[in-house]
Amino acid sequence: MASINVEHVADLFARICGLSGASAHTDLVSRAVIKIQKALTVDELTSAQAVSCEYAAACEAAYEYALEQASCEDLVMSENGMIRKGAADPKSVKSADELRRHAFAELSGIAKLSGFVFEAVGTEDEE
Repeated sequence: MASINVEHVADLFARICGLSGASAHTDLVSRAVIKIQKALTVDELTSAQAVSCEYAAACEAAYEYALEQASCEDLVMSENGMIRKGAADPKSVKSADELRRHAFAELSGIAKLSGFVFEAVGTEDEE
């Protein structure tokens, strides 16, 4: 029986986010792993399923990381030297959400991620 390897999730998270390591974000990684584990509808995972779960957990952590980054205000200097506060690019959150949705879709049949079915249905406005 295979299981979700937290170290693999942390490595994937760091790669997705372009970080040199995930040690400062162990809370994000741990919460993401727990979310995926709780969503599983099977008792045992094959090796391939475990890999998919690890990737989905890493994508969940990356999404949470993107949300945190978007909520932080950074000081930005304009061309004329004025300093103002600005937020991180919201496109990062959208991209992280799309990556997360893709990874969650890979868990179809082995996990029930609440609300995902509704998240996956697009509206005409989004297209």
